[in-house]
Amino acid sequence: MKPPLIFFITLAIIAVLATRQFIRQRQEVAVNDASPVRSLLVEVKDKRAVSTSALRSRQRETIPVEAMRYEAWFHPLNGAGDFKLVLQADDYQQLEQGEKGDLQIKGKRFVSFRPR
Repeated sequence: MKPPLIFFITLAIIAVLATRQFIRQRQEVAVNDASPVRSLLVEVKDKRAVSTSALRSRQRETIPVEAMRYEAWFHPLNGAGDFKLVLQADDYQQLEQGEKGDLQIKGKRFVSFRPR
């Protein structure tokens, strides 16, 4: 029995979308690597730790030891719009909400934060 044409079309669409996402991620990494380190005066607006399994599924069982993703929102003191960065656990623990300091970023990648 021959599989229906819609099956092959669906597989082709999935392959194209997956390839496009992979290329987009590689380009973002290349841009971040090529960008100079910038320093901004910012305020830590908010921070949160999110379970990585919570990002994938709304209905899940509680898992005792889960991988976490750490995020922080920063508000530049020059009046620009707020932005979010993904952090490592050590960097996340050092931040306090409302704290002001110098944020160093390379492209869209967190480098360091020094409180004032």
